[in-house]
Amino acid sequence: MLSQAEIDSFTADGYVAVRGAVPADVLRLCQDEIWSALGEHGVRRDDPSTWREPVVRIACPESEAFAAAGSQPVLWEAFDQLIGEGRWWRRRGVGGSIPVRFPSQADPGDAGWHIEGSFEVGGDWWVNYRSRARGLLALYLFSDVDAASAPTRVRPGSHRDAARVLAPAGDEGMPFPRAAQLAARASAARPTELATGQSGDVIVCHPFLVHAASWPHTGRHPRIMAQPGVALHDAFPLVPPLSPVELAMSPERAA
Repeated sequence: MLSQAEIDSFTADGYVAVRGAVPADVLRLCQDEIWSALGEHGVRRDDPSTWREPVVRIACPESEAFAAAGSQPVLWEAFDQLIGEGRWWRRRGVGGSIPVRFPSQADPGDAGWHIEGSFEVGGDWWVNYRSRARGLLALYLFSDVDAASAPTRVRPGSHRDAARVLAPAGDEGMPFPRAAQLAARASAARPTELATGQSGDVIVCHPFLVHAASWPHTGRHPRIMAQPGVALHDAFPLVPPLSPVELAMSPERAA
């Protein structure tokens, strides 16, 4: 369970780390399955000569190990605290994709500042100011991540900037590329922090947090991270009492 100080930090900065959320035995099984999937791309754990690309993406496995990783009580309690009980889909698993970033000086081509899309319109991702269908972004660290190993960059407080640029579009919202561009521009003066931690940590982010991949990867080991969304059943109602996620989204509060 998150402490009040941790909830306050999330409200102010747009993210909070749940340290040691995935137990070591579950973590090892997940890591083995990730490397097995990478093997299908010709990438082997014990042979750095096969680490040719700066990033290789795989679909997150749907297995018992990942079901255990994604349903840890400490995470579900945190989601309840931040989103509100009964509002989100209690998925049995992690989901999403796993970008594995390898030591490389090459531009991976995906390191632009952005927020997450949340719902589909005609096959394209859109987002609106009530974050329809998306409650949170969760960064599951399946490897140790330090400053040298291409950590995710975040802009603390940028979720408020994103809320302001989304509000004029109302419930209809706007296409994800446009929302990402406006949120990145609005938050450009914010400081940058690095989402670092140990294997098993989960960094829980506001759906509007402006973030980006980083490069080059100057470390020695691959950085492995899943990045699923936590799905909402509908959209945030923005009716008092507001959840910690909603506090930054109400236009009069996004200051």
